[in-house]
Amino acid sequence: MMGDKGFSLLRPIFRFAFFFVTLHLVHGDLSYSVPEEMKRDAVIGNIAKDLGLGLGTLSSRKARVDFAGTRKRYCDINLNTGDLVTSERMDRESLCGKKPSCVVKVDLILENPLELHRVTLHVQDVNDNSPKFRENLIEMEISESAEKGNRFSIEEAHDADIGQNAVQRYSLQKNGNFILAVDSNKVELVLENKLDREKQKEINLLLTALDGGSPQRSGTVVIHVTVLDANDNAPVFSQAVYKASLPENSPQDTKVITVSASDADEGVNGDVTYHFGHVSDNDVNVFSIDPKSGAITVTGVIDFEESSSFEMRVQAKDGLGLTSYAKVIIDVTDMNDNAPVIYLKSLTNPIPENVSPGTEVGIINVQDRDSETNGQVRCSIQQNVPFKLVPSIKNYYSLVSTGQLDREVVSDYN
Repeated sequence: MMGDKGFSLLRPIFRFAFFFVTLHLVHGDLSYSVPEEMKRDAVIGNIAKDLGLGLGTLSSRKARVDFAGTRKRYCDINLNTGDLVTSERMDRESLCGKKPSCVVKVDLILENPLELHRVTLHVQDVNDNSPKFRENLIEMEISESAEKGNRFSIEEAHDADIGQNAVQRYSLQKNGNFILAVDSNKVELVLENKLDREKQKEINLLLTALDGGSPQRSGTVVIHVTVLDANDNAPVFSQAVYKASLPENSPQDTKVITVSASDADEGVNGDVTYHFGHVSDNDVNVFSIDPKSGAITVTGVIDFEESSSFEMRVQAKDGLGLTSYAKVIIDVTDMNDNAPVIYLKSLTNPIPENVSPGTEVGIINVQDRDSETNGQVRCSIQQNVPFKLVPSIKNYYSLVSTGQLDREVVSDYN
């Protein structure tokens, strides 16, 4: 016998009960908005009320929820109240990253007759992350020959939240030399008054990033400027955005793409090295960049089912600290690396020998974590048995009798 775990071998044995099941199609989808980070057993909505079902119906028809493609159970049904309640922490940033819409799909199953409702949970962002700079201290070296109006790039702050809860503005502590310019997520120091190394060799600037949440959160970084005699040109990337495609399961040391920046200065002033900017905690060990050549290679596991794309900032820095940034986008292509998994969801066993042809005796669900054609499955059972599979809703099948059963001839079927 098999419960909800998936096995490719089904060995149900049918004997002496009397049970008819008819199939009902989906007739009512439900949608709820759920703030992230809700406590366990928090009420999302009342399934019984929204579907017009009595509480006794939920229990008698074995109401339950299924989640495709994940082992986590984010919610469950309280059969005593009919409430859909949280059963696991939902972190929008882990579920959806920077996507503007974060949706969790839930299948609500009722039996006898089989009935499927699709429940959509829209996970709403909560301002639970502060803006954060990659470093606590930014070291810059700027020549005293720099002209008024010269601009110096600063890596922007990262905030895992989205929308108004993400970074909205920057503030630079008042000083006598620099003002701040922010345009399309590009943060730059603008030299307002020329530097004089003989008067001031070092300048400390405090930069603050603020989000738009309530209460508002902020993050700060100290910019330490050392005034030098000559470094007039920052590195310039060959392009602002680099794009590459990478098959999942690519082995380590696979070369993905090479970024390149040039610097018009000579000697140490034109010696460019490459580094990653902000990389999320989940992606920090997936790629590496050669500081000299700019070649990006695979160092971790590339799994399409975990992440279908990567986006990161690459920094080019010359010998005296001037920097520029480019964006790298890596799309992951799906490989057929997941086998279909069969789940026996319900089984009427035993059954009487006088059931009519067309009686539903079991419910089977087949899932494949791959996408598009790699995730399409076909399901069949052995020949020469008085049963057949009838495609139902989504990847559900009904196991239906097709002929008259005779226990005295055949007492069980495997």
